[in-house]
Amino acid sequence: MVIKFKSYSSINKINLFIILSLFSFSAYSAGSDDDSKKTMVKSNYYYNAVKLIKKKSYNLAIENLVKAEQSNKLDPDIYNYLGFSFRKIGDLDKAGMYYNKALTISPKHKGALEYQGEMFLTLGKLKKAENNLKKLEKLCFLGCEEEKMLKASISKYKKGQKSNY
Repeated sequence: MVIKFKSYSSINKINLFIILSLFSFSAYSAGSDDDSKKTMVKSNYYYNAVKLIKKKSYNLAIENLVKAEQSNKLDPDIYNYLGFSFRKIGDLDKAGMYYNKALTISPKHKGALEYQGEMFLTLGKLKKAENNLKKLEKLCFLGCEEEKMLKASISKYKKGQKSNY
């Protein structure tokens, strides 16, 4: 009796190719928001702002982010954090403007989509928040933190509770 290893071997190669393709795709998608992360150089003002945001010093963070923007007008992260900081101090008009800027530069920016969704909930615009969630679900094939956070906030909103984000 002769066993044909060749066909078995080719099936293994196909399976291996499929498995490797899946892993390489998930590793790529988990690594960055999108193509906006192209070796963009961040200034000290940007890093100072991030530290200030963690300390909830939003006005000082805004000052640093405006300075960071002067040297890098195409960094969606700067505009995302400007939107976040303005949202946290209650200036939703400016927050919306900066989220839009971030998403104009980088339409797949997960942070901006999540934070803008949070702003929509604050404004009582559930459908717009849900649209942002749908975009995140498409971007986050295997799930991501931004998707989980916005989903949780929408769930709380529907129960009449306020989000912490």
